[in-house]
Amino acid sequence: MLKKIKVSGFFGAFFLVMIFLGMAAEALCLLFALIIHEVGHISVAKMLGCQFDRLVIQPLGGYLYLDQLIEVQPQIEARVALAGPLANLLTVAVVMAIVPHQAYLASYFIRANLILMAFNLLPALPLDGGRVLRARLAEWFSFYRATKIIIASGFICGLLLLAFAVYIGFQGSLNPTIIAAGVFLLYNAYVERRQLLIPLIRYVLRRQRSLQTKKFLAAHVLVAAPGARVNEVLKQIRPQKYYQISVLDKNYKIKGVLTEHQLLHQIRAGTGQRSLLDVVGSEMED
Repeated sequence: MLKKIKVSGFFGAFFLVMIFLGMAAEALCLLFALIIHEVGHISVAKMLGCQFDRLVIQPLGGYLYLDQLIEVQPQIEARVALAGPLANLLTVAVVMAIVPHQAYLASYFIRANLILMAFNLLPALPLDGGRVLRARLAEWFSFYRATKIIIASGFICGLLLLAFAVYIGFQGSLNPTIIAAGVFLLYNAYVERRQLLIPLIRYVLRRQRSLQTKKFLAAHVLVAAPGARVNEVLKQIRPQKYYQISVLDKNYKIKGVLTEHQLLHQIRAGTGQRSLLDVVGSEMED
């Protein structure tokens, strides 16, 4: 069950602008398309056994917070992400089959679903297209690097949308939806960039609890050269693996072995820039 539905201020401002510009019908159709989109996400997430916490509504999409961290579970993230655009596409097919094409609101409603579907398939976070692409990239790269690629893509998409809005504005056609979409992508790219390590930290915490119940997890070994630091190791983590880090001293001999959770302890203590050799030394002293 959803415990809380939050509507962002950006959402309210966007629809007020549309109504002010005489686009109340378009705003209403877009709102219903957005509801259908989020119901698609929620339905598939429930089918996959995910539990909900809250839903934050944005003008052209929403962010569903789950008790599972699906960002670092690529297969689940991709399925949940694609469910929203698919729900919009199926809605368009149903409406076109049962409603006369000349119906006034039906045409707006079809267009709203198609716009919402197309926008959410852009390769940017927190859009569905960005989540699907990151899930695929996480099969080859670390979660950190995959996310950085999608953030850069989000900046580019936002700038292109704003450039297109300016272009059609000079042609005499002001489109608040495109402007809002561009601003939304730029803002979220900025936010995602500032909190790149947060999903990884949350995931290591959750994996620690999983280890307490499963007793055993397969491990992947990283070898850290002299001078490597705690933050640098976290940037190498891939979601599908549990990591142990063999730390080498200046003579390239193994000085000690660290686990993910020992690194996480350093992050939470505010010592993420600490040398791994120093961490090993302090652990051995303890």
